Amino acid sequence: MTDLATNLCGLKLRTPLVLASGPLSFDGDALVRAHRAGAGAVVTKTIGVHAAVNPVPHIARSSGGLLNAERWSDLPPERWIEREIPRARKAGAVVIASVGLTREDVRALAAALAEAGASALEVVSYDGPAVPGMVEEATSRVSIPVFAKVSANGPDVVEMARACLANGASAITAIDSVGPALRFDLASRRPRLGGYGWLSGRPILPVALRVVADIARETGCPIVGTGGVETADDAVEMLYAGANAVGVCTAPLLRGVSVFGDLVRDLSARLFSLGFESPGEATGAGLSELVRASNGTKAREGWRFAWSRETCTDCGACVRVCPYGARRNPEEIVEPDCRGCGLCSSSCPTGALLLREEGRPRPREGGSAMRRTSPYARGPCVGGDGPARRSGGIIEGNDTRPGKEGDGHAVQ
Repeated sequence: MTDLATNLCGLKLRTPLVLASGPLSFDGDALVRAHRAGAGAVVTKTIGVHAAVNPVPHIARSSGGLLNAERWSDLPPERWIEREIPRARKAGAVVIASVGLTREDVRALAAALAEAGASALEVVSYDGPAVPGMVEEATSRVSIPVFAKVSANGPDVVEMARACLANGASAITAIDSVGPALRFDLASRRPRLGGYGWLSGRPILPVALRVVADIARETGCPIVGTGGVETADDAVEMLYAGANAVGVCTAPLLRGVSVFGDLVRDLSARLFSLGFESPGEATGAGLSELVRASNGTKAREGWRFAWSRETCTDCGACVRVCPYGARRNPEEIVEPDCRGCGLCSSSCPTGALLLREEGRPRPREGGSAMRRTSPYARGPCVGGDGPARRSGGIIEGNDTRPGKEGDGHAVQ
């Protein structure tokens, strides 16, 4: 098992998993619950100079994630300073105080939040261009690390991150929820939240990964990658993209804070199976391949499918999803019709069908996808070991060894 101890801007975390700011960090007791469940650090609900009044309702499930119209903390700042942060700190939690939403809020609260026991500040605003100035204000008033939370909704998130770093930010938290977004209730014909909201959870993971990778490549700064992480595999992807720590919000909200214990166990095992002795070793591990892919890869003829009979369950997913009608069964494709899009292999629930570039090393043992329930399959598919028994055309024998299943459902 891999030791998950993480150093984030001088903060010593027992795991890289961070409870992101949200409903589950509404007070000190909530922070303690997440800490005891396995979170390496906990971020408070965003604290402003005035307590928020949230609309009713303000959170709804949507498309595998959540739609929310929640505002900042509904507790006054004095409550956080006098009770909630000290309470969480006394219980042993590494507390990151989220503060916003204006420069004036930061000026009024930053020093007091640090004195209350916050190990770092995270500044956030609904007005993206205001964040660099808020960072400047915070760093002038505290000696603890200041993180800047950036959104993918702006025109140039990398430039925003650069501006925050230039003003003294120690790290970037990327990303915030995505939106505005909208869903309707069919019976009432009304918006589910009475108006627009913001999307978090599983649907935003690819966006978060892209933003984290862009910031990591362009700045090399410490990053708390947040958005859509649901399983240990998702957390590893976030590390590969360049994150030093991984923020989690929607998963524990939907499944309970015990998800942190599941993620800690599965992430340790997953990193070990992939050959990493620490989360830090995995940070940025995918960026060299991203640069390579951006510069263009081999033509279609440089790729081959590999199929394992032992791990194939004949679920038919690969045939159903082929947009060109080229795949006749897991073993056979019509070569002239196949464009090598890869949808068939990425839809395989057990990793029995792989699309692999010629001349590239095979994935190390344990490196294929965890067993999971595919939306295309008839049911959960359990992987097994062993080489394929047939090769020919562009189907090759392959010793595919899927890893063990990791628990996980929705997360921000």
